[in-house]
Order: sequence, then structure tokens, then C-alpha cells
Amino acid sequence: MRLKSSLTTRALHLALSSVLLQSAWTKPVFNSVNEVDVDGRPCPLRTRTGALCPQLCVSDVALCPQGYGNDLCPTGEKLCIDGSCSSACGDIPARKNPCGCGFQFPPEQAAGLVPCASFLDVTIDHYNAKDPSQTIDFCADKFNVSGIVPIWGRWSAEQDLATNLPISNGRRFWAGKQCPKAPKYHYKYNEPLWLGVFACSGAEAIILAIWVVYKYFREKTVKRLRRKESGFTTATAAAVAVANAKDTKPLSGKLIDDASLSSASKEKTSGTSASATAGADEGTELRLKGFKNDVLGWIGFVSVLAVSLGWFVFLGFWTGDYYGTLGEVASLAHYNSSLLDETLIPIWIFATTWLVVCCTFQDRIRNYFRIECLPAEGTCVQIERELVELRMASSTSMFVRLAKRAEENFVKLIRANYHVKTCKIERIPRTGQRYFNYMCTRYVFNESSAQYSPYQFDLGSTHNQLKSHAGGLSSDEAGARFDLVGPNFISVDVPSYVMAFALEMSQFFYLYQFMVMWLYYYWNYYIIGVIDTCIILLSAIVKVVVRVRSELRVKHMAEHSEACSILRDGEWQELSTIDLVPGDVFRVAAGMHVPCDAVVLGGNIVSDESSLTGEPLPIRKFPIHDDDGIHDKSGAGKINTLFAGTSVSQAQSVTTSDGSVSEPIGLCVHTGTQTDKGQLVQEILFPQPISFIFNEQLRLVFGILILYAILVFILAMVFYQTQPSASWFYAMFSCSQLISPLLPAALVMGQSVAANRLKKKQIYCVNLDRVIMAGKVQMFCFDKTGTLTKEGLEFYGGLCAHTNGDDTKAPSFDSFVDSFSALPDLMRTAASTCHAVAEVEGGLMIGNPVDIEMFRTTQCQISTTPTPGALDTIMVPDLGLQLDVIKRFEFLHSRASMSVAVRDPRDGHVHVFVKGSFEKIKEHLDNSTVPDNYMQAANSMARQGGYVLAVGHRDLGDIELSDMQNWSRDDMENGSALVGFIVFKNLLKPDTPEAIAKLKDGSTRTVMITGDTALTGVFIAKGAGLMNESATVYLGDLTKAGDLYWTDVDREEVVSQSVIDAVIDGRADGDVELAMTGKAYNHLEDVGLIRQYVLFTRVFARMLPNDKVSCVQLHMERGITAMCGDGGNDCGALRAAHVGLALSDAEASIVSPFSSSDRSINSCVELMIQGRSALATSFAGYLYLILYGQTMTFLKIFSFYFSNTASSNTWIWVDAFINTIMSICVAYSGPATKLSKHRPTARILGPQVLATALGTVFINFTFLAGAFGWLYRKSWFRCNEFDSSTTDIAKWWLLADNYEASILAIVCLFQFVNNAMVVNFGFYFRRRWYRNYALVFLWAVYVAIISIVLLAPTNWLGCRFRLNCGSKSVLASEFDIHPSFSIEDYNSDIGHNIIPNDSRYELWGICIANMCATILWQLIFALYPVHSTLRKKRPLRRLQVKL
Repeated sequence: MRLKSSLTTRALHLALSSVLLQSAWTKPVFNSVNEVDVDGRPCPLRTRTGALCPQLCVSDVALCPQGYGNDLCPTGEKLCIDGSCSSACGDIPARKNPCGCGFQFPPEQAAGLVPCASFLDVTIDHYNAKDPSQTIDFCADKFNVSGIVPIWGRWSAEQDLATNLPISNGRRFWAGKQCPKAPKYHYKYNEPLWLGVFACSGAEAIILAIWVVYKYFREKTVKRLRRKESGFTTATAAAVAVANAKDTKPLSGKLIDDASLSSASKEKTSGTSASATAGADEGTELRLKGFKNDVLGWIGFVSVLAVSLGWFVFLGFWTGDYYGTLGEVASLAHYNSSLLDETLIPIWIFATTWLVVCCTFQDRIRNYFRIECLPAEGTCVQIERELVELRMASSTSMFVRLAKRAEENFVKLIRANYHVKTCKIERIPRTGQRYFNYMCTRYVFNESSAQYSPYQFDLGSTHNQLKSHAGGLSSDEAGARFDLVGPNFISVDVPSYVMAFALEMSQFFYLYQFMVMWLYYYWNYYIIGVIDTCIILLSAIVKVVVRVRSELRVKHMAEHSEACSILRDGEWQELSTIDLVPGDVFRVAAGMHVPCDAVVLGGNIVSDESSLTGEPLPIRKFPIHDDDGIHDKSGAGKINTLFAGTSVSQAQSVTTSDGSVSEPIGLCVHTGTQTDKGQLVQEILFPQPISFIFNEQLRLVFGILILYAILVFILAMVFYQTQPSASWFYAMFSCSQLISPLLPAALVMGQSVAANRLKKKQIYCVNLDRVIMAGKVQMFCFDKTGTLTKEGLEFYGGLCAHTNGDDTKAPSFDSFVDSFSALPDLMRTAASTCHAVAEVEGGLMIGNPVDIEMFRTTQCQISTTPTPGALDTIMVPDLGLQLDVIKRFEFLHSRASMSVAVRDPRDGHVHVFVKGSFEKIKEHLDNSTVPDNYMQAANSMARQGGYVLAVGHRDLGDIELSDMQNWSRDDMENGSALVGFIVFKNLLKPDTPEAIAKLKDGSTRTVMITGDTALTGVFIAKGAGLMNESATVYLGDLTKAGDLYWTDVDREEVVSQSVIDAVIDGRADGDVELAMTGKAYNHLEDVGLIRQYVLFTRVFARMLPNDKVSCVQLHMERGITAMCGDGGNDCGALRAAHVGLALSDAEASIVSPFSSSDRSINSCVELMIQGRSALATSFAGYLYLILYGQTMTFLKIFSFYFSNTASSNTWIWVDAFINTIMSICVAYSGPATKLSKHRPTARILGPQVLATALGTVFINFTFLAGAFGWLYRKSWFRCNEFDSSTTDIAKWWLLADNYEASILAIVCLFQFVNNAMVVNFGFYFRRRWYRNYALVFLWAVYVAIISIVLLAPTNWLGCRFRLNCGSKSVLASEFDIHPSFSIEDYNSDIGHNIIPNDSRYELWGICIANMCATILWQLIFALYPVHSTLRKKRPLRRLQVKL
């Protein structure tokens, strides 16, 4: 058995010698190897042990020395050409004969030569690798090889020079190590594989060429029209479109008359590419191109898919051949591994190029293989929508701006700034009109305008116009409208997990990752390839699962249908909500989900809008009035509008004054994506791209890394002077590790961790990209009521006006009354009736929170069965009355008031009560009833935090409802007499001041944007800590004449504009704040001066919902802005802000990227803490992988220089355990416990990040170079240097068997581990370094393992890493070490790389000093003392605002 094992070993050596790469003569460029010792003396020749003898090739095995021919084999067997013993050697291919010296076509002189058995381990004293004759002579004497034996290839030496006759004792040659360099292998290109490749490539080229020519001639007409597009008029476009669409039936004229297209839908088309208006981004033009399918184009497209798949198959064949899975190793390359490598390189390059092109144009490639035509005649249409980035912040660096401009130009060149979608064109069965569905919206081709557009029906703008549709639609008309607007169903296409994963994988960076991984799989680095692939796939799967679940949640929210009663042909029909069209009248039932945006025509309806707007309480909806008032669903008409996506809590019929029953019905106004809900769904599904300075500079950094990778590639090719193919692979590995494939996963890992932590705090995130935005918030805007203050109000008291009987005396106020029961009857009656509170099943009161609190204070009740003709019947126990509300004008934000008409059953008189803000109500009061100190009294109570409502009254006498049926609000409210003020207190939430203080401590400016009065807002702002209690506040407002004026809130004195200018210019004395009303805000906005004031104004009061949006957007122009509100009238501002946080009970609000069910503004603090932590963690992960890449680059450059490398187990440990696991640990660094006064940098190219990166890189390089300087001063190393000319460099996994590779591996291992600790520091935004327990534990374990490998005696672990170990024979002979575990023989002259004990501790000290130096650099220079000092002396240009 031992003989068999020995023969097998020899056979493997012979086989490897014929298929592996030849030894490369690659040496250090700037120093000579093993020439002089430390003292400069020539290096002595040393004893060398190993398989040093060359292969002996003979013409007959009988010529072999005794014991190395057939006599070596058992009886009945003979020595075969591959060195094995067998009875049948004929099946062994000739290429395994080492006597061919690896030649693809050996010379005829080598024919017939067979090898003797290999001469294995020998020991040669004073071995001189440069003198091959020494080795030959020694081996000849050692193994009794008599006579003159020439070297293989010196064929003339086999003739006797005197007689020119063959040598009588046979032909013998020294081969093996003495073989000359074999000629380069090459293909004949008539091999079946290449014939197949040429056939496929040629066929593809022919198909593409034919298609290009064919496509050119088929599209000549369209191309010609496009060239003339500048003079191509709309009329011409229409004529051409209609002429080419003769089979399209015209629109119904009657339908257009009844419901004309909106102006937004009538955007004209010019040129051959039709345009339309995008539903998601109003005003965004869509570029349309029509296409027709073509059989030849289909063949071309299929051929492209086949070629793309073929590249992967081809690469798979080549990779399998590398490992011999197709038979023998390199069977496709004439069994030559070098040729196999050289072939794979162009295959990989061509495959990558092909796939990159396909990936770049994946959205357009299918249409390239269609025939372009006019959109009016195509079978499909290609839609291009320009993607306009929302700039979060911009860099002031000229270099960054130039790079950004270059990137934008390149993106425009390849048209990557457009979202491209191809939609199938279908026909309406009823009319034959063409249409397509895009972004959940139906676009119909209109012949008159020759364009595709969504149809929007105009049912009228006044109440009477809307009421005129109360009779419903006919079936025919409804069907025609259905054809134009499509089903009332927002169909959200959510791909399956498999399809979503495929779409994720089609992105460019995944292509880069997997093409790099393919090289890992090929070049015997498959272990790391598998690990990295698993990580990449795992990160992709997590992203896919999160996205699909989010889209499924949107799908669940968007898609809904149920049975519904619809008025068609004058009869109620049970249909589906999908069948609803604009103009339909439908019944509203309790519990139903509102299927469309609708106007309430009758009944008493209560709607729950929390799922849409976040409004915490249900809202009462009223029928529109019988007048010509304008219906505005986002303003005054909101209380008359049912919104799609909301639910109906209660729906009741109402008996009118004439005894008829008004049942709850609604008029469908908008369906599908034309509803508010549909537009929100579009914004979620098709969001506007966000550009943040982090992302901008990240792309620039990738560009810099690519240039750096090219430099590393060149250095690798220059220094690693071996076969070009091997150099190319090593260079590509260096580039791939410099731009780590794990980088994208690491960048989002911190965001994902932060989102999970927020979820535990009941803060939900639907947009991960906004997490790091929260880390850069500079200004935080707040709504007041329900956000800073409690949701409910508390009754505080009343102040009633007293009109003297004597006309000569002015009216005055009575004393303030804090008990409701002590108020006059008239005031109590007003409080009992002037509201829109309703009571739903279960006793829950709904309505305006102020109204609810006021009504509760009265202790009155709402009758469940109101008097016929009354809107509500109020039972007043104290007065023993039952009051009927016969007319009501609901609260309007624009008027800040509401009014009711109430009939008193005692005398039949109708009393009008009007209630609202004291500023607005004054405009409707009879001046003779208003005390002179009216404003002072109201302001005084507001200044104390009171929510002040003024109440007016008119006694209309005994009047019939029909007489006032058509009265306007002004008719009913004007001329009222002042009753007095009702005052409520809006108390702060207990934790508001603390949360505001934390935000301000975190250098965040806090601003209030409220619909309440300015004085109340100022009071709350001071109480909450937005401004100091002692601050002087100047309030801006408008006079009746429309002039801006400013008053000192505390002194009630008007101040001049020069004083305000001094505040803006920073010249004001003391602590001064500005506040302004909505009127002042609108005035300044109109005159273009608002931007001068916005950052100096603390309180914006009496702001309408649209004003809130505008105000937030103005702040966004100056910095990263967040908005926090309860989702009621501030949902627009929440959507507009960079970071919106809705205090909503819903797990995920669709009005903002963040929602909190905690309903405390401490959620704002937590969001910013987690956001800052996520941003800092993302930078830490980014920095760690950059430092990993730099350390890896230095390792590779040094290994290129010395022609060595770390062992395979070292690479596995670095990539699989150190890099991957520590990257994850870095991401799990906990957030800081409080907000720092600084924000984390978002500039990847900023001074702090560059200081960390460049400083650490410089220190690491210095210590690495210093370690080699230390090594070259050691006597045990000099003259024992690694000489790659004496080793087989093809065995790259054994190129670590030398001192240079040991030093390189040990120093870099310490650096790899310590880089994670370097980026772990920083307690401003994350927990202190020692609180990241997993990272600290791993760091300590890894440092301990490396230290043990370095300092401990030769052990199993060190030998696995090929560190401080050696061949067993050398360990036994030179160190008296006898390991029990197996060790592959060392691939070096000295046979070991054991460092002397004292030098080990010196090297360990160098490594520890390296670690300490980088840590101290990070702590002293990059983070704390030096950085803090420089930040104070030379601060960056940042937004300067008063906190």
C-alpha cells in the first residue's frame, strides 16, 4: 500500500507538471533577492531539501536507473507515462507524458521518450539555484545515471560529434525543471466549440444587421416627420394622427356636452411623439412613441435574450472546465490551464459589456425590436416621464458641482433621467377608441386633439350645478363615461416575490457584483464567492420583502370594491362600486368604504378619515346648500365632501321641513386616480426621486474608486510579472475588493436597523431613504393643537358684553365668569346650538374638538330623532327647552367662523348665532354693540393662552325657513350683536417643553405653524420653550387697508419697520422673536419679501392648510425641514416636508414617511436620534469597507511586488469572518441617548470623513512599510528571502510559505480587525464604543487569535494560516517539532516561515503600535480635540439660524 501511495503521489506530480502554469520569473523590481546579508556580505549557499532533481526521459524504460523503471512496479505491471504502475498503459493520453515538456505539439525528437519514476526528496549542500549543472550532476551521481545526458531540447547533443552516429546506449534527456519554456498554446479555431461559437455569433450579427436595415426603411416616414417636428403644427399632427387611425370611432358629442374635458386634459400634441399629462406629477409631460410588433423584430429580440443567456452558459462551461467537471481540467483549452485563463478573460469582458448594455437599456430594448409608428396607430406605446430629483441639500464644492454636472450630462446622454414604461394599446369595445393604462390611470386617444389624455368630467363648480345631477345617469351615458375613465378601481400591480427579486437583480450594481463573483468562482476562490453571494442575495431578499410588503399594504389600501346602490335610469340598482363613474348618484350606508370623491346631496353622514388624513375624530358631513356658492373640496366644501378611502361611521335619513325624507346619498365627482386617495397612491407608487448630498457624493466617490481601481490594476500588471492572464485575475480581485460588492448592503444596513428600532418605539417608517434625512434635520415645524398641546380643550370661562339702554353710553364687558352656569341664557343657548357636533352610535361625540368641549360643558343632549325639517334638535335641560337647528353654515377655515339658525319653540322666533375667531367675527358684528376695548380684551385672554371665540346673535323674529332658504352666510351673519367671548384653555402636553428643549439642545430650530390666533400661538410657544418667556415678540398683521404693521405683543405698541429690519439684519438688542398672521404671510409672499422673514419668524398663526404647505416649502429652500402634525389640516405640509411625522394611531400613514402612534412629540426627538445614528452608522459602514478596500489594496500591491500572497485560509478568514461579520456589527451600534448639539456630516468628501479615511490609510501604510523595513534588518531573513523563480507560482495558495507573506498577512490582519474599531468610535450620535458589545467582543477575539498565531509556538491554527509553520521534515530537522496534524509541504527554498521568538514580540509590538496610532488619530484628530478646535476656528458654511 505504501508503494501504491508513493506511486500515486509521483503520478500526481507528473500530471500537475503537464497542466499547471510554468514557473514565472517574477522578482521584486527595486531590490535583488538573496544577494547580500544584513552586513552587506554575499549570501552563502545553503542546503536545500526537496524534489530538486529534473525528470529523466528515456527512449526505453530499460534505460532508467535501477529502482526507477519497471522494476519499481509489482509483477505483471509496468511503469506508465504518467508515473503510475498499470498492466494497461495504452489509455493514458500522451499529454500526460512529462517528456513532452508541456508543448502543445512536441518536436519529433521527443517522440518515443518516456519518463522514469520521479527522483523525489534529495538534499543538496551549498545549493545554487542559478547553476542547473550542479543539480544535474548531483542527481546523476545520486541515482547512478551514467554517461552524458543532455537537457531536453538540446537535440544535437544526442549525436557523437566525432562519428555523427547515435549514442549506442539509447536516447536520454533531462526534462521537468530543465524543460525550456513551452510555446504558447493556441487554438486552431476549427474545434467544435469554436465552430459553434462562430455560428451563433455570426447568426446574431446577421440578424441584427438585417433588423437595422429593415427597421430603417420601415421607419423612414416617422423619422422624417420627427426631423420636421419644429414646424409640425398641432393641426398637422391631428390630421396625420386621424388619417392613420381611420378605424377609430368618434367621441360622443352628447357626452362631451354634458361633461367636458378639463383644461388640464386638453394639452395639445405636437410632433410624432404624442404627449400627455402625468397623473402623479401634475404638469409633467409624458413623451409617447407608438410601436408595432413585427415578426422579424420578435426574432431579433429573442436572439438577444438567447445570446444573453448564452453568455452565462458559456461562462459556466469555462468555469466548470477549470475544475475538471467536464472531464479533465482545461479540456476545452487543449488541457492547458494558461490557455483556459486567457480565453476566459475576453469571454468575461465581452459578456460583461453585453450585459451592461442590456441592463442600461433594459426598458427600451424590447421596443427597439418593434417598428416605431404614430401613437395613434401602434399596438403599444412607450411612455417616457422625466425624473426630476428633489434636492435635499447641495454641495458648495466646485469639484462636486462639476462632477454632478458631468454626471447629469452623461445621464441625459443615455436618457437615464427618464422613467420608461411600455403599455399595451387597447380598444374600447363600445366606440373602438384606443386607450392605455399608465400609473393606474386610463389615457384615451382623442381624435380632435390627436393625443392621449385622462378624461376628467366637469360636473359644475357651484352647489346648484352639482345638485342638478341628483337624478343620476342613464345606463348608456354611464357606460360611455365608464369607457372613458375606466373602472373605479385603482389596480396596483404588485409583482410576486420571484418577479420582484428578478427585477431587483436587473439593477446595474447587482450585475457588477455577480460578474465579479463569477471571477471568484472561477479562480479557485469559490468559498468567498459563495459567502459574498449569500450576503448579496440576503440583502436583496430583505429589500424585496420590505418593498413587496409595503406595496401589498398600499394594494390593500388602494384596491377595494363592494356592492353599492346606484341610481341608474331613475331606479336604484345594486351594482359594484367598480361601476361608478363621475355623475353617478349612490346611496351612502353606515360601514361602507367611500368608493370615490363625492358630494353629499342628502342625509346626515359621519365619516372617519383617519386612514387618509390621520384626523383622529370622525367628521360630520353635511349636504351642499341650495345656492350658487362655489364648492371647493379642499376648502369650504370639505364638510360637504366624502373622500375615497374613508369609511362611513353613520348614515341617517333626515326629514325635511316639507315632510319629505332626505336619505344619505352622494354624487360621484371623481373616481380612480383622480381622487385624493388615488393621487396619494400614485405618489407612493411613483415617488419623486430624492437627491441628498450623501447620495450625490457617494456617486462621486464611486467614480474616484473606479479611477483608483484602474491605477491598482496597472500596478498589478506591472509588478506581478507573471503570465498576463494571472496578473489580470489578481488585478481584478484587487479592484473588486477596493470597490466592495458589499458596499450597497452596508450603506442601507444602518437605515434598516434604525427603522426596526423606531418600530419598537411605535414610530413606523414607509420610506427607508428618509431615515438618514431625519439625521440632518435643521428646522422642525409643528402644528399646535393636538401636537404641542393636548387634543382636547378645557372650558375656561366667558366674558359677556353689555349694551346699555342709554344710546349715549358705549357697550362694555361684564366681569369675567369662570362658571358656565353663571353665564347669561343667551350665551348658554349659543354654546348649546352653534356647533356641528354629532353623536354616533355608542355615545361618541364627533366634530371639531372645540365644539365637542363646548357642548359637553353645556350638559345638553342631541335628540336622536330631530324635529321634522330640523337639522338637529338640542335638548337644554337647564332651560327646559328643545331647540331646533333649522339652518347651518359649517365652519370654514377661510372665514374662521360658523353660524346656525335656531327656532325657539316658546315664541317661534328664529335666532341666528355666529361663532368664530374674534378677529373674523368682528367684521360681521353691529359696531354699536361692540365695546371699544373689544380687541384688547380678546388679546389679553389670548395672551394668557386662551382659545378665544367670539359669539354674535340676531333675532330674526317669527320667520319661515323658506324665507331664508336662499340666504348666503353674509345675509345671515351680518349685523349680529355681540354676545361675548367664550374662552377655552389649550393646555400643553406634559412632555412638550422637555421634547422642545431636547430638540433645541440638538441644534434644531423649532417653529410653530398653526391655524389658531397669533397671541395664543405666542403663549403656547413660550410655554413649550420654542421661545424664551422673556423674549420680546413682534407680531405682523395687516390693517383693514391691507398695509403691513408690526406690534409689540407685550406692550401692545406698534413698532416701526426699521425695528423689524434690525431684527432681520441681526442688529436687534436683546432676545427678539417675530410672529405673523396668515394675512401678513400672504401679503409678504405676494410682494416677494417672505423669504427675508421666514427664518426669523417663530410663530405663523391663522395659517390655512395651503399656507402651511407653502411655509414648509420656504423652510425647505434653506435647509432640511421636518414637519410634525396630527394629520388633519396639515397633511399637505406633512407630505411636502423633507421629513414628515404624523401623530396618528395608524401603523403606517400614507400622508407622511413616518407616523407615530405614541402621539407625543418625544417621537420627534427619537426620530432624530435614530436618524442621526443611522446616518453616522451608514458612514461608519461605508468607511469600514473603504478602509477594508485600502488595506486590501496595500496587501495586494505588496504581494504583487514580492510575487507572493496570503494563504487561502487567511483570505477566507478576512472576507468571510472579519469583513462580513464586523460590517454587520458596525451597523448594530446603538444610538446615542440624547441629541448632540452637532449633526452628523452628510458629506462623504467632507473634512471629517477624509480625515478618518486618509489618516488611517496613511498610518496603516506607514506601519506596513515600516514592518518590511524592520524585516530587512533581520539577519534571519536576509539570504532567506522569497525567490519566486525557485517556486511554482501557479500554486497561489502556497505563495504564503515565506517571511514576506507572513509579515504582510500578520500586519494586515491586525489592520483589518482594527479598522472596525476605528469607525466604531464617536459618541455624539451613537453609543460609546464599548457599548457595541458584539463588535468589541469580536475585536478582542480576533486580536487574540492573531496574537496567538504570531506569538505561540508552532500550532495547528498557525499552520492552517501558513504562519509560523513549515514542512514536517524541516520542522523536525531544524526545530525538533513533530506536529501530529497534516501539513502540505512548503513551497519555498527554506521550507518554513517560523519567526524567531524575540522578533515575534517585536513584530507584535509594531502591530499594536499601529492599532494604537490609528485609534489615537481617530480620537484626537478626526473626532475630538483637533477636529473640535478646527470646527470652531474654521467652521464650514452652514445655515445660521436662531434656535
